[in-house]
Amino acid sequence: MNRSARYSLFLLCFLIPLLAAADEQQKAHKIVNKITAMSADPSGKRAVSLALSQSFSVTRADLVQRRQAMNINYGDLFVAYQLVKTGEKLDDIAVKVKAGKTVWQIADETHADWKLIASEAKKLNTKVDSNLIVHFTNKKAETQLDRADGYDPSLDGIAADNSVSQQDMADAQDRYVFLRDHIPAGSGTNLNQSDENAARTERTDPTRNGGPTGGPGNPPPANPGKN
Repeated sequence: MNRSARYSLFLLCFLIPLLAAADEQQKAHKIVNKITAMSADPSGKRAVSLALSQSFSVTRADLVQRRQAMNINYGDLFVAYQLVKTGEKLDDIAVKVKAGKTVWQIADETHADWKLIASEAKKLNTKVDSNLIVHFTNKKAETQLDRADGYDPSLDGIAADNSVSQQDMADAQDRYVFLRDHIPAGSGTNLNQSDENAARTERTDPTRNGGPTGGPGNPPPANPGKN
């Protein structure tokens, strides 16, 4: 094998793992964006905050405090806690974020397992869907849990919550509407008329509006989309 061929082989062996890692990161980003988009309005934010609390054994009050201190959306917070599970310190991540780095850059620097993060993000999205079903079928239980946790979604909003594409928002709205309109058998009672009316006014029509819009202080109505 001549020198040129050896060099080409070396480049190939070096680039293939990098390209594979970039592909896994892109897949993880797409799934995590579903978390961010779903948390763009109060109902979705409730479901997402509860899912993170359940997954990482962190109180929702602590999640709110961390988000506000770091100015990161729920998707980025999920990734940050995934890094904590592999040995990183949340305070160190916060320092780097305040210095100008994104959570994704920090994850890349620490050679995060993107395949694992994507897998865990799928699990979290499943928890979010379960929490949304409770929202549709048992508002009383949801309200009681909010009170017990001292959680108020109207106080859980930052500018970074809107750092999501219109397509992701539209997908989130489709997902929300699908869950609302297809409550699984045995999950509880169907929506009563007042809940149905509230759901319709709380969310925009995805086919008519193509996804929500809104300012940092008033996150747009989320638009559930298909996984």
